[in-house]
Amino acid sequence: MLLVLKLVLVPGLVVSATVAGRRWGPRVGGLLASFPIVAGPTLFFFAMEQGDAFTAEAARGTLVALVAVAGSGLAYAWASLGTAWWVSLTVSLASFVPITLALRGLGLSAPWALAAALASFVVAGALLPASPGAPARTARSAWDLPLRTLSAMALVLTVTGLAGRLGPTLAGAFTPFPVALGVLLAFTHVQQGSASAIQFMRGFLPGMWGFSVFCFVAAVTVVPLGGWQGLLMALAPVVPIQLVVLWWMERQRERVATTA
Repeated sequence: MLLVLKLVLVPGLVVSATVAGRRWGPRVGGLLASFPIVAGPTLFFFAMEQGDAFTAEAARGTLVALVAVAGSGLAYAWASLGTAWWVSLTVSLASFVPITLALRGLGLSAPWALAAALASFVVAGALLPASPGAPARTARSAWDLPLRTLSAMALVLTVTGLAGRLGPTLAGAFTPFPVALGVLLAFTHVQQGSASAIQFMRGFLPGMWGFSVFCFVAAVTVVPLGGWQGLLMALAPVVPIQLVVLWWMERQRERVATTA
C-alpha cells in the first residue's frame, strides 16, 4: 500500500501544481509548488517505515535544508538570465549540496532552523533579478507532464529507500532536494522564458513560509503526539498561511498595476 502511495501521491500533487500554474500563471504556480507536496508525503512515509523519533529529526533536518532550497532557487533565477535551462538547472542543483552540508554542521535546533529558513526566503526574494521583459510562450512538449511525474516519483523512492542508511538528519536534509522545484523551474524556463522562471520564484519564496511552519510543527509534535497526528497538526496552519500570502501577492500586483 505504501509503495502505491509513493508511486501515485507525490507525482499527482506535482502534476496538480503544474496544471494550476498553467491556468493561473507562473507566480501562482510557484506559490502552489511551495506547499509541502514532496516533503509532506515523504515525512509520512518516514513515520510509517522508520518511526516517530526518526521522522521528527528528519523534519528538523528538512527545515534546516530549506535555506539551501532558497539558495538553489536564487541561483537558478540568476543563471537563467544568460544560460539555457540545463545550465541553469545544473547551477541550481549544484548549489544545494554544499549549502546543506555546511548548515548540517551547525546543529541548529528547530526554532533556530525556522528563523534561518524564514530569513533565507526574505533575503532570496530581495536578491532576485528583475524580470527581463514579458514572459514568452512556446509549445509544450508531450514529455512535459511525464517527466515531471517521473522526477517526483524518483525522488520519493530514492530518499525513502535510503532513509535507513542515511539516518534521520541526512534523510531529512535531502527530502527537500529541489528536484520538483528544479523540474518546475526548468519547464517554466523552457516554455515561457527566463522572465516567467523569475516570476515563478516570486511566488515560490513567500509561499515557503507555510512550508517552514509545517516542518517546524512536525519536528516538535510528531514524537509527543504520534506520527500521523503530528503531521496532521503540522498541515493545519499551511493553508491559512498560503491564503495570507496569496492575498499579499494580489495586493502587490494591484499596487504595481496602479503605479505603472
